[in-house]
Amino acid sequence: MPEQHRLTDLLTHPPAWRRWPETQAIINALRNEGGAARFVGGCVRDALLDLATEDIDIATNLLPGAVMQGLERAGITALPTGLDHGTITAVLNKRHFEITTLRVDLVGHGRHADIAFTQDWERDAERRDFTFNALYLDPEGELVDPVGGLADLAAGHVRFIGNADDRIREDYLRVLRYFRFYARFGENNPDEHALHACAKAAGQLDQLSAERVQKELLLLLGTDNPGPALGLMSETGVLTVLLGGPADLSRLNSLLSLGAPSDALLRFAALLDGDKDRVLFLAGKLRFSNKQKERLATMCGKEVGADMPISACRTLLYKLGKAGFVDQTLLLWAALGPEVKLDIYLEEAKRWTAPPFPVTGGDLLKLGVGEGKRLGQLLQKMEQSWIASGFKRTKADLLQEFLPDA
Repeated sequence: MPEQHRLTDLLTHPPAWRRWPETQAIINALRNEGGAARFVGGCVRDALLDLATEDIDIATNLLPGAVMQGLERAGITALPTGLDHGTITAVLNKRHFEITTLRVDLVGHGRHADIAFTQDWERDAERRDFTFNALYLDPEGELVDPVGGLADLAAGHVRFIGNADDRIREDYLRVLRYFRFYARFGENNPDEHALHACAKAAGQLDQLSAERVQKELLLLLGTDNPGPALGLMSETGVLTVLLGGPADLSRLNSLLSLGAPSDALLRFAALLDGDKDRVLFLAGKLRFSNKQKERLATMCGKEVGADMPISACRTLLYKLGKAGFVDQTLLLWAALGPEVKLDIYLEEAKRWTAPPFPVTGGDLLKLGVGEGKRLGQLLQKMEQSWIASGFKRTKADLLQEFLPDA
């Protein structure tokens, strides 16, 4: 039997964000405009699980124009961030609230849907993705559960609202969201209807923007234990489509078993077997940032090897930096398996402080070395000699060796 999540009574234990003065000011602004408002989605779900959140979504029966008018009358900044879909962002004292008019989806396009506004709270719930994302909390603390999300949340059951195929056809990103939510909240009880629908839709994922796919993939990889969800993604063919080839689930699971901290980028590299060319190709395709790609290139460099002496570790710590060395060590350790102990590498990295190279370009200029290519090459040779000495050679030693006549 799956474990039951213990849910918080939000009437007697309201979430911290409900007590923010900004929250009350926004609710008052909507009510003063004649509308009803309820908190909805992730903030309610997470509050029931006693998880902290800063992302507060509010549903209202007011039309977007009335929402903006009510906020502005109350002196609250109103930004039309998603006006076509009925979403206004309220900004007060640096806090942001997403306020969306009740709506129904008319025609789904796989990436978005044409919508119409409604006054019907149940129809608004039915157009959402998963049952536990359609929980509403009114300002007085009463929970409204139109589609059975409370029981699913307690059981760790990730279930699409209504027909899973229909929900996915409205937005194919929901395939990836299913597995991400399963990684966060699932209790070893995957929904067969959901898995079948995700498998059927796997071939449509190329319709999604690279940015949306990247965000969902990294969020999933960043969960506490993404292994079971990724296993289901592999079984349904979704993971092969995303990665453009096979996934190395054994190396990823080995990484997760090490007991050492690992983040989404490191897990991404492990999933691709640390293959530098493949990792960087997919990172480019998914529009990773230059900083992310640089880190991936370093972690897949394979300079760190098994059974290295401490002197070699220190050389690589200097060359790769502490973070790059640790990334390579963990990726190697995942490949070798938990039984091969590389703790000594990580301990050395923890103690490591990079020593300053004792010679500068200014030193060489003062000794008559002209600016340009020769100066750079000379500095490089000196640094290599200094590293080879275990960082022990002094400035005098290096100048004596390379510029004896200066």
